[in-house]
Amino acid sequence: MNDKEIIWKCRRGTKELDILTTGFYENFYKSASKTQKKAFIKLLSLEDPVIYDLLLNKKPSKDIAVNEIVGMIRNMSLRK
Repeated sequence: MNDKEIIWKCRRGTKELDILTTGFYENFYKSASKTQKKAFIKLLSLEDPVIYDLLLNKKPSKDIAVNEIVGMIRNMSLRK
């Protein structure tokens, strides 16, 4: 997936998710490992309610790499 496609997938149905996913892309994606990049793309493929549940720590993903990305996004949002 190229950068334009990833940026487009960062545009979710709500402003909150837009800010979080775009923020991760802008701040971490370029320097992320291949595994982290794949996990971020996998996260973007999920439905918005599932992403909300992951970010709000209501339930973890079965994919450890996706959980790592979710943790990075949570930490990113706490720093601001």
